[in-house]
Amino acid sequence: MRAVLPEAEAPDFLPRLGELPDPVPGPGEVLLDVRATAINHADLLQMRGRYPPPPGESEVPGLECAGVVEAVGEGVRSWSPGQRVMALLAGGGHGEKVAVPVGQLLPIPGGMSFTDAAAIPEAALTSWTNLVAEGGLQEGETVLLTGATGGMGTFAVQLARELGARVLAAGRSRLRLEPLRELGADALVELGEGFVAEVRDVTGGRGVDVVLDLVGGEALARRLKILAPRGRLVLLGLLAGPKTEIDLADVLRRRLRLIGSVLRARSRVEKAELVAGFRAFADARLADGRLRPVVDRVLPFDDIAGAYRALREGGVGGKVAVEMSVS
Repeated sequence: MRAVLPEAEAPDFLPRLGELPDPVPGPGEVLLDVRATAINHADLLQMRGRYPPPPGESEVPGLECAGVVEAVGEGVRSWSPGQRVMALLAGGGHGEKVAVPVGQLLPIPGGMSFTDAAAIPEAALTSWTNLVAEGGLQEGETVLLTGATGGMGTFAVQLARELGARVLAAGRSRLRLEPLRELGADALVELGEGFVAEVRDVTGGRGVDVVLDLVGGEALARRLKILAPRGRLVLLGLLAGPKTEIDLADVLRRRLRLIGSVLRARSRVEKAELVAGFRAFADARLADGRLRPVVDRVLPFDDIAGAYRALREGGVGGKVAVEMSVS
């Protein structure tokens, strides 16, 4: 099969396509004929050697895909060849075929394209894991989402809306945030010097119950300031760096919780539990369009380097998807 080779060449660290052996589905796995995939920041980090896959998983990058079941491994009864599915992956999505644990498969709703489906799993399960499993978001609470214009953020806005929360979308450009109102954002907040005051203003001085933070760095201290008493900040990215200084006395006094979260490194058992929980809530909502992916652009597999470059250069509103050629 053709796939992105695990090693990238400096100085660009862009992916190169090459020939690799077809994967073989093991017990409890299916083999997918990949029809589309998507690009995530984790893929950019992996190409730079900074985010290797978990032990035993494919070294080909790619954390999500959509395709058709080609074969099933030993013990698989719930899926069969010919079914259209999307998949959450620990690696391997940027190849023409991938072996997937059955617990990480989701059905593609009728009428949904492979490119739209490929843009769902990582964004959806990251949103579900951190809003629900880690953040404990409840109906009637207020959540603030950083990185809200990206692939995960645009899905998280919708998911939080469907969970019955009030949604504040945060970013550096109010103009770029504006389309999020249509997805369910109740208020838009610009990151910057006036961030804390603006959040306090739109929440009547109370603050927010949950923050999803993809940024980290020195700005983390400001995120903690906007939490309501007993608020939770879920940290799932370090785009601004891994270090900061925070007021621990304030954390104690207001009984705040700072929660670190990853998805890729979780066990297959834990991922299957998260996928099952998400499916129970979201299958009907995906089918009728209440939840949908936001795809910024679709590039051909032959230009997957261009897809990586687009995400790296920024300014993307939603996901960058890649479509395989179908013979």
